[in-house]
Amino acid sequence: MKITSQGVSEVVLEVRDMERAIGFWSGKLGFPIVQQWGYEGGQFTEETKSIWATWLYVGGPTRLGLWLPRNFNNLERLEKESAISQWNGLFDEGGIHVHMALFIEGAAIEQAIQVLKENDIDHKIIVRGIHKRVYFKDTEDNIIEFYTLSMEEDYVMRRNQGTLK
Repeated sequence: MKITSQGVSEVVLEVRDMERAIGFWSGKLGFPIVQQWGYEGGQFTEETKSIWATWLYVGGPTRLGLWLPRNFNNLERLEKESAISQWNGLFDEGGIHVHMALFIEGAAIEQAIQVLKENDIDHKIIVRGIHKRVYFKDTEDNIIEFYTLSMEEDYVMRRNQGTLK
């Protein structure tokens, strides 16, 4: 038996400045905000004066979370380091997220590059064969990639070639 997935559901990037991160991801890149949370008393809440997490829709089945860091106390750190089945709370941050890639179809990659240029976002383009990778940093120094390779198409090709391990 194997797990059948339809792709990435969500990716979370840690941010230091929520307003600045929202300005970049929603304001400059144009991804719509779909939900925002606060964090009070060790719980996520939608009723708050202070935004701790923002969710943006980035296409397909995927949303992007921008989360401020949580400062765990000693007891929470000990619990977080124990087996997940023993947790009383929810410690869903696994570590520093350093990279996220978004699939951009080949026909749309030039428009994505133009958005980066229009917003003076430093970027690097790497072309390998027919595929382009465009790397840049968000305002929080997370490495972001736009990639023209569909992982679904790549998987099907590799499966058909018999090269899957």
